[in-house]
Amino acid sequence: MPLYLNNDDQERTTSISEAIEAMERMLRQFTRGDAIRRPRIDNYLPSTREGEFFCFSSMEGGSRAPGYYALRIKPDIVSWPRVDGRVRRQNYAVQPGLYGGLVLLYDTDNAEFLALLNDGHVQHVRVAATAALGVRYMAKAGSRVLGMIGSGGMARYFAMAIKAVRPIERVQAYGLHRVRLEKYCGEMAARLGCEVVPCSSPAEAANHADIISLCTNSQEPVIEPEYIRPGIHITNVLTTELSAKAFARIEVVGLLARRTPMSTAGYVDDDYAGIRGSAMSYVGGQPAERDKVPLYPRNADRYPNAKYVDCVNAITGEPYRRERAEEITTLATNSNGVLEGETGPSSGFQGLQFAAVAGAMYESARRMGIGTKLPSEMFLQDIPT
Repeated sequence: MPLYLNNDDQERTTSISEAIEAMERMLRQFTRGDAIRRPRIDNYLPSTREGEFFCFSSMEGGSRAPGYYALRIKPDIVSWPRVDGRVRRQNYAVQPGLYGGLVLLYDTDNAEFLALLNDGHVQHVRVAATAALGVRYMAKAGSRVLGMIGSGGMARYFAMAIKAVRPIERVQAYGLHRVRLEKYCGEMAARLGCEVVPCSSPAEAANHADIISLCTNSQEPVIEPEYIRPGIHITNVLTTELSAKAFARIEVVGLLARRTPMSTAGYVDDDYAGIRGSAMSYVGGQPAERDKVPLYPRNADRYPNAKYVDCVNAITGEPYRRERAEEITTLATNSNGVLEGETGPSSGFQGLQFAAVAGAMYESARRMGIGTKLPSEMFLQDIPT
């Protein structure tokens, strides 16, 4: 019998540490060829309001073992206004403050529909858990100070995930809105059990940090290159949060999975608009309207001074070991951990991340008796399709 798991249900079922382990198990399947994902694709149509588009985003993936397949769908009204001096991506469903994303989970052995999840909690967990794997293998073992840029949802989950893999004793947080920042610091100090202090600038947040975590929705850089000191590990949600000069500071880039860089060169379809926003995109409307969907900032040499390494050797299981304590490290392609080629974040394995985390939540929910049971007949029929 399928389960409906709302965001509160999900949070009760699975800890961030459990999600990290589920993600790592699924990635082992991926590296062996026993898991699959379909890249993220966004479809845009102009709305009746100037500068706003309906965007339907989807991504999917699954594995042979433990046998979960997930489809994440995300309907949004999106726009790119300038807020507090920076261009930001804003989205909502129906009205500002509401969101309509869902995750559908299936059994790969018999195609049974297993669970329906709101995508808010699982989305934050899957991004943070993947970034935490990068921290586990790339950041200095004794990292104790986290510099956090941002004070929203992602900043909360990233701090929890990083604390799960490193002995963080102090979080130095900066956000544009002081009231929201102070609330974040109070909540996270209680949740993490360590010092969480508000900072007056990104520079202050990055000062003496072992790890810098960028968790904003900014379409423009949020830190200066000089804030990236020797020995730091960087995590970021969006590629746009770092400038070309900041990327040039990075010396070692970790890969969670070795994949051939994805390419759409030569692909032709009338509505295909290349990499827009942050993914492979199809855009409807008139030419002037289509041009309003931002192009993804392509960079054929994203990390010009870096070497690529495997976070974990697929054959021996040995983790990456720093050659020098001063190495500046990051995880490839935001928190996706693969080479991006020309296709931006679409080259990642987001769909597989949803299968890993949603699958772990479903298993825990079944054991704990959490969730709303749905009648199986709602999702089965006797007419072949």
